[in-house]
Amino acid sequence: GRGGGQGGGACEGIVVERLESIPIQELSDVERAAIIHIREDEKLARDVYTVLFQVTKVPAFGNIMKAEQQHMNLTKLMLDRYGIKDPLTSDKIGDFPSATFSSLFQTLVLFGINSKVHAELVGAFIEDLDIYDLNQAIKATDNRDINTVWQNLNRGSRNHMRAFYGLLKAQKILYPGIILPQSTILAIVNSAHETAPVDENGKVLDR
Repeated sequence: GRGGGQGGGACEGIVVERLESIPIQELSDVERAAIIHIREDEKLARDVYTVLFQVTKVPAFGNIMKAEQQHMNLTKLMLDRYGIKDPLTSDKIGDFPSATFSSLFQTLVLFGINSKVHAELVGAFIEDLDIYDLNQAIKATDNRDINTVWQNLNRGSRNHMRAFYGLLKAQKILYPGIILPQSTILAIVNSAHETAPVDENGKVLDR
């Protein structure tokens, strides 16, 4: 399935294959910090969605939770590739070494478990945050392998934003964009779902 974990898995395989053909480049402190930060971002998304799926049973959380695990895997690949210590010391849901991510996890879960709408708002907010962080990370690196990962994570996050935005819109709630400007959110949700893996410039990979 396209919508389930399988489509994502095949995608991940193509991206990994692409990465193996790209030479390792020098790593700046900014690039290193971004890899560490995004590894935690993706776990935050996976963990919050796991809890919200258990509570709300909204299928989107189940599907997107699996995609976030793939995002975590790709980021871990970058940590390993550049010999960076994994910031995560545990895979347990809600367990973060960083106080910022711990409190963010608790806040988002406590808000999200109130209702399906609350949960979907949390989903849109997390994707808003991820797209912002990934956009910054893309601007800050010239390493082709890292950019390939960020572009594919960003493509996934835009799809997740489309999903949560659509669920909210169906209930007459328009997500305004809390971190990204509303115009950026609208440009994403008014454009087509992106299924194909992309290269370091965000261009669809030729297969």
